[in-house]
Amino acid sequence: MEELIFTAKDLRKQYFKIRKLERCYALDGFDMEIHRGDIYGFAGENGAGKTTLMRILTGRVRQTGGEITLFGKGGETGLGVQRGRVGALIETPALYPGMTAEENLKVLWLQQGLQEQECILEALEMAGLSGTAKKKVKDFSLGMKQRLGIAMALLGRKEFLVLDEPVNGLDPQGIVELRELLKKLNTQRGITILISSHLLGELNQLATRYGFIHKGKMAEQISAENLRKKCRKYLSIRVDNVRTAAAILQKQFPGLETEIITDSRVHLYGFSGNTTEVIRALLAGDIFVKEIKPECANLEQYYMSVIKGGSL
Repeated sequence: MEELIFTAKDLRKQYFKIRKLERCYALDGFDMEIHRGDIYGFAGENGAGKTTLMRILTGRVRQTGGEITLFGKGGETGLGVQRGRVGALIETPALYPGMTAEENLKVLWLQQGLQEQECILEALEMAGLSGTAKKKVKDFSLGMKQRLGIAMALLGRKEFLVLDEPVNGLDPQGIVELRELLKKLNTQRGITILISSHLLGELNQLATRYGFIHKGKMAEQISAENLRKKCRKYLSIRVDNVRTAAAILQKQFPGLETEIITDSRVHLYGFSGNTTEVIRALLAGDIFVKEIKPECANLEQYYMSVIKGGSL
């Protein structure tokens, strides 16, 4: 069984709107599971609670209710110890422009009371900045500054990396470089990553598992493999008798998957032939076909269907 790196159970974070004199929830009964080795793509609209969750995970704020665990440990003492294994880049990294990359990390190294100074150059190497240790940060591009922020998060050989919108403001080349860096950290270093982004297409090229948050609640968690199955080509068929229609399709096309979506719609996945063949099979079984159309779902469509509480 895969090791759970982080869990949240019935997590709540309440805040108070002074102008409206009312209590609101940034997180409201939120559940989450992240396993070792995941690149966990965390998606949700602005204000859904993504950053609040990350701040609670890293100890920047306290939850109002519910429980969290890190590396199987909970409670104030347990979490305090385990957070030493977590690196995070949630806000813009606090950098000293007039200092070199190495000097910036040395400041953090001293603040954290780390023992081995070699971990400074190691963190720069892991972030793809090994040739820039003596370069002043004021001469860094935005992408390099973001990499330096990741190096700071990795300082001390962290096992779990938490990144909030790390590609914001990067140009296309910078996004590609950061994506490849995160893949390398995951596959070669075994680092588990939680990454939030509003760029669903980018998450689609990175994530091994997804969590979709909506209005402070986890709408769905799904593996990349299962998501790919749902985001493939299919025929969407509206009929008068959906259960009988599904049975006919399963018999007629045994190598394909059939799924009942609503009480009037069934999906036939992987079909690449002529839709006339499908209509004839259904008509032969006394099924009235109201509509049939080929579809190809993508991550954006799937996400919208989840937060609306429906199906593709």
